[in-house]
Parts: sequence; structure tokens; C-alpha cells
Amino acid sequence: MTNAETKSLKAGEPMSRREANVAARRQRILESARTLLKESGPEGLSMRKLARGAGLSVTTLYNLLGSREEILQALIRDSVQRLDEPAPDARTARDPLRRAARAMEGLLSYMIDNGDLLRPLIVADFSTGHWARLVQQDDGKRLSSLKAAIHKAVGDALASGQLQTSVGQPFLETQLYVGWELALDQWAFGILDDEVYRLKSLCGFYVGLLAFAAPDTRPRIEKELRRLERRFPSIEARPKRTG
Repeated sequence: MTNAETKSLKAGEPMSRREANVAARRQRILESARTLLKESGPEGLSMRKLARGAGLSVTTLYNLLGSREEILQALIRDSVQRLDEPAPDARTARDPLRRAARAMEGLLSYMIDNGDLLRPLIVADFSTGHWARLVQQDDGKRLSSLKAAIHKAVGDALASGQLQTSVGQPFLETQLYVGWELALDQWAFGILDDEVYRLKSLCGFYVGLLAFAAPDTRPRIEKELRRLERRFPSIEARPKRTG
């Protein structure tokens, strides 16, 4: 959907028959692209296959949405808009570290719950680096809200002395996401299943917290890491997911 069409809907103005027809054909293209990504991966996303799946000509695809890369970006925007608003309970805990952990768990649940939609997009866009824009663009506010909750909780933990650092908070937070980002790629490509993805991401998050924890805080974080460690033997023997 174009910006003009979106603004028209927001303003309550009815779309003309021509605009409705164009919007419907654009949606057919996006549905065709979504199906191809799920069935064949990025290599199956060709303009010819897209046109055949949508019942349109290749020329029409270019006229309505542009090139293959432009269609892919339109698909990302459309898919993110479809995602339900997550409802993590991150803000109900008074303790900053508990809030940070709940927000991280909410982020992971958000990704897993919408994995059928997100995994193909991550794989398709991996080489271009466009995936990183999902949490930066306006359409990615749901993901951004979860990261903002973590940012606020980490800031409060620093202010209360639970965390200590001689570096800036942005650098600290970057370290908290390293494990998640590595596990995210493996999850998207089918190397990790949902539970292993969640577990490895949380382990990386707590290891990051431990690196900056005040002495009195360390036992709490170490306890969480031991809890996660006990779950590893039960999942390491499981077969890897294949798609």
C-alpha cells in the first residue's frame, strides 16, 4: 500500500475503484512473494515466479511495486504491519534487572510467535543488511518498544548500582544483544529450533549482564545462568530443525 493510500484510509476517505484495484493487485504480489519465500527460500523469489503466482505480468509487477529488491522491502513493511502487538509484562516489576529480563523474554517470544512470517524475510534480506532496519523504521515500533523497555531497565539498574560500567550505556546494551543476534541468524536459517534459539539468546543476555554486574548483583545473575545451563542437556540431543 502506498503512502497516499495509507493516508487516505487514516483520514477516513474511501478509496476509488481504481485505487482499490491497484491495492488489491499489490497485495496479490506480496502474497505471492510470501508464499515463494516460505516454499523455496530467497532463491525462489524471481520476478517470473512472482508474476505467475500473482496472476500478473512481469511488467505489471515493475509498474506496481518496482524491482525484486523493492518488492522485498514492501513485503517486509507489509509483514511487520501484520504482526500483533506483543504484551510483555516487563513494566510490572519494580526490580530493574527483572524488568530487563522480562522485556528480553518478550522480544524472543515476539519473534518466535511470528517466526513463520519473519524467518523467510530475515533469510531473504540477510545479504543486504536490510533486516537491521526492521527495528529502526516506523513500521517496526513493536520491536522497538521492547528494546526501549530493556534500555529503560538497564538505565535504572545502572542508576541503582546493580550494574556498574566505565563505558557508556549504548556499548553495554550492544553486548547484551550479541548472543541474540548470533542465534537469530541461525534460527532464521533453520540451524536452531525455537527453544534453542530462546535459550542461547537468554544465555548471551545474562552473560552480558554478568560482565557489568556489581558484586552484590552477581549471585542473582549466576543463579539464572545455572538455571539455563541445566536446560541445555535436554535440548542438545534433539535433531536440528530443517526449515
